[in-house]
Amino acid sequence: MAKSEASDYIQPIYKHRATKYLVQLSGGKKEIERLDKEQLHKMRVARDKIAYDMQFNALKWFRPFPYQKKFFKTGKNYARRGMIAANRSGKTIASTYETAYHLTGRYPEDWDGKVWDHPIIAMCTGESWEQVAKTLQSKLLGCDDIKQLYKLGTGSIPRECIDEKSIRADGANVLAIEIWHKSGGKSKLYFSNYTQQTRHLQGFELDLVVLDEQPPDDTFSELVVRTAAREGQVICSFTPLKGLSGLVRKFWDEVDGYSHVRVTWDDIPYKNEWGEDFFSQKERDQLARDFMPWERECRMKGIPLVGKGVVFPLLEWPTYKANELDLQEDEKLERLISFDLGIKNDPTVISFFFRDPSTEVIYLHRQIKIPSGETPDEYVHYLLDKDSRNVPIALPHDAATAGRYTLTEQSVREVFEDKYGLNCISGAILNPPNEQGKVTNHKSYGINIMRLGMERKTFMINESCKEFLDEARNYAIDDAGRFSDPDDHIDSARIGILALIQGHGEAIVSRANNFSFRRIPNLEGKVQRI
Repeated sequence: MAKSEASDYIQPIYKHRATKYLVQLSGGKKEIERLDKEQLHKMRVARDKIAYDMQFNALKWFRPFPYQKKFFKTGKNYARRGMIAANRSGKTIASTYETAYHLTGRYPEDWDGKVWDHPIIAMCTGESWEQVAKTLQSKLLGCDDIKQLYKLGTGSIPRECIDEKSIRADGANVLAIEIWHKSGGKSKLYFSNYTQQTRHLQGFELDLVVLDEQPPDDTFSELVVRTAAREGQVICSFTPLKGLSGLVRKFWDEVDGYSHVRVTWDDIPYKNEWGEDFFSQKERDQLARDFMPWERECRMKGIPLVGKGVVFPLLEWPTYKANELDLQEDEKLERLISFDLGIKNDPTVISFFFRDPSTEVIYLHRQIKIPSGETPDEYVHYLLDKDSRNVPIALPHDAATAGRYTLTEQSVREVFEDKYGLNCISGAILNPPNEQGKVTNHKSYGINIMRLGMERKTFMINESCKEFLDEARNYAIDDAGRFSDPDDHIDSARIGILALIQGHGEAIVSRANNFSFRRIPNLEGKVQRI
């Protein structure tokens, strides 16, 4: 179909929206019913003009969802911005409409993000030329094949702003194009993809970089360099299916200069502003069934995927709010404190547990991360307050190694027992004997117990234990049986769970009235089924 044959064709969906808009503007259907033939004719003419404008000037009619607005706002204060989002969230729509605002200078009245008052130079890039054409090019220009010129202008960039004569293309793909800015000049828009060598970027100076889906770290670094001279911005929208890479970690941890907005299915409306289906419950239910178990957290909640070796493939995490359960005041609950020790390269993590002996539910109530370099004398105060004093303490096997975590001739166990009189469980917390009667310290046993407890909700986690949950969501095991790092919070909790199921927890009602405590012997053969 030639452009001349189709340039004025209006798709039915825009006529429907324009009609709905005019009905609302007129005060409702009852007001429309009062119109005479001439007025109805004028209304149809107005409808066609509005529908044409909706189709070829979509930027004017775009109404972002709340999370898209939140993302736009990050542009006021941050130059590296990520939208880490679930599938079907409209993340690419957000980035391409923002790009159109910057290229044209046509910001809406309520715009609360970054503003350029002059033409800019932008580059939009994705995983491959095909992917770039079907997402970025299509949503910006309206066509995934530039030979279909009749579609040009049906994307986020208004038709009247596109300089067709400036188009440089290679087959279906647009390589470069110029866009009229409201100031009178022209912005430049380039397209590229991640498979190209980064050297092709050398020499570019860019105001804006837009990345669709997770880029290789070296590509991201090179593009950031291209924005330095013009104090530009980098927008990155993706579902984190490639895991917690260096780049994703920067966004996730929001290191200096980086910001991210995470979008889950709970944030996505079922219908758009026109009352049309955007993401129905039926579609959500079907996709949830289609996704592999290890993908669901990523595809439905925007949580970085580790891979097929994910250890805790949970759709729903067994968490609770501290104010929902009065654990601290229940004297019948068993208490226990456990450690994962570190000092130089790794932190020490202290875990505080409760266990209900009637239901055999274990609660990870609190974790404290001790900064690297602190010795037991510096953090022992956490064990001496009224809620922790005399509570059994489970230590790992290396707590008895002199000088390992103390920077003195003493071991951690000696410092706790001899210097502060703490109630340490004698001996290291190890796995129960296996079928051959051998006792090991391999992580897999305790991790499997932890996983089963999560699945059955007999191991509950206070939602304030955020670092434990972050580690658990990204915890994986490779083909050689090696567990991923970091896992300091997981290891601390694993030791506590092993101690509790071996009967080392102690309730307040079982203590002697003189506040003395018992040294707890190793128990043999007593293992709770979690």
